[in-house]
Amino acid sequence: MNTTNQSTSSITYGQNNLRTRYKYWGKMDIEVTVTDSYGDLPMESLFSMALRVNKKRQFLFVSKLIAKHLAVHPAIALGTGSLLASLLMEKSGLQPIPQAKQIVEMIESGKACLKTSHESLAYRTVLPEKTVFIGMAETATGLGHAVFHHFDEAAYIHTTREEIIGISPAFVFEEEHSHATSHKVYAPAGMLEDAETIVLIDDEISTGNTLLNLITALDSQFPGKNYISLSILDWRSDGQKQKLEKMASASNLTIDVLALLTGEFDLNHSESPEEAEVPELGGSGNQRPNRSMQFQAIELHSATGQYYLPFTGRFGLSSSSHLEIGKWAEKMAEAVPSSEKPLVIGIGENMYLPLRFALALGGDALVQTTTRSPIFAAEEKGYPIKEKVRFKLPDAEDVDQFLYNISRADIDRIYLLAESVVDEASWQPLISYLEKKAPVEWLALTDKK
Repeated sequence: MNTTNQSTSSITYGQNNLRTRYKYWGKMDIEVTVTDSYGDLPMESLFSMALRVNKKRQFLFVSKLIAKHLAVHPAIALGTGSLLASLLMEKSGLQPIPQAKQIVEMIESGKACLKTSHESLAYRTVLPEKTVFIGMAETATGLGHAVFHHFDEAAYIHTTREEIIGISPAFVFEEEHSHATSHKVYAPAGMLEDAETIVLIDDEISTGNTLLNLITALDSQFPGKNYISLSILDWRSDGQKQKLEKMASASNLTIDVLALLTGEFDLNHSESPEEAEVPELGGSGNQRPNRSMQFQAIELHSATGQYYLPFTGRFGLSSSSHLEIGKWAEKMAEAVPSSEKPLVIGIGENMYLPLRFALALGGDALVQTTTRSPIFAAEEKGYPIKEKVRFKLPDAEDVDQFLYNISRADIDRIYLLAESVVDEASWQPLISYLEKKAPVEWLALTDKK
């Protein structure tokens, strides 16, 4: 598709609301209106718009905060979770995080402050009810961790798209518009049964259908809970909000929805872009992962033999266990070659550990994670996704993975964090590609069995 001089974005300002219209190559025409924003955060500091190569939903709010599709400083990604935690604290009658204003300034400016990050991460409190936090795969697993970090006497788990051998999920629900629809939750016995409040964390609520499906699935098996939804963006229309309210009323549930930015979008036109097939990465090599800093994996594994660390959150995590992540990150950072401009790359749902590791590295660190989400890429001014690469990692169920804009990152070393490496040869195309950009330190966090 010829994109030259066809991408336009017009911005108009109303008296109370900010409206932005995105028009991309006749494929998308969408108008976004913001009605409320935490700390007056401007929408352009939170997201960009892009086209998805997906017939179910052809547009995407590309977050500038969560370290998924775009590389982000870990202080900014972790600070976003801190702001959501602060919203929850205020909702619960607790004092907010003292550094909230500085975090807002950091996000708005895009300039990370390590001092602010470390000070805010030190702030922890206890909620008045027994609470379980659930982060949504794949984009909000790290965000969920970052919120949960601030609460003692609580528990965390994230949904997963992965099939785990030898265990049945506590419940399953669907995300209809996604490229990978089924979410599974492998909660340990008693975690959800004993909870009084369940906090659901996602980067974005677009229609509210996923939130409704999740609460419906939870309530059918674990009735009588209070629910709080936390997200960066909430785009639900009045009608969509009423749909959730009716469901809550019919089921006698309390559901509160909190977000950093609320508004609506009007989709005037959208269609999936035509894209030349992106070739799968080739290349070969003989690099071997650094296995010197491994931790004991849990006994469960995937169909392809992938093993898991105990503190990723996929199988449940207590507040006290979560604190071990900071110690792990510091230990890992001390054991690897130093770098002034490091890029830490995580794989799929493993987002929080790369964030904490990158923060421990210090300097002008960036973090990005591979994704299953296929986004249209174009060399066009104002468009966020300039380039992409496609590859497969059989250790991750042989699913297509993507990375975006890697060649544009200002970095001098890459740290590739793999939760599990079983088939080393299958990783060589990705590593060969990354080595063209910077030296690669490949870290396998669990041993192969």
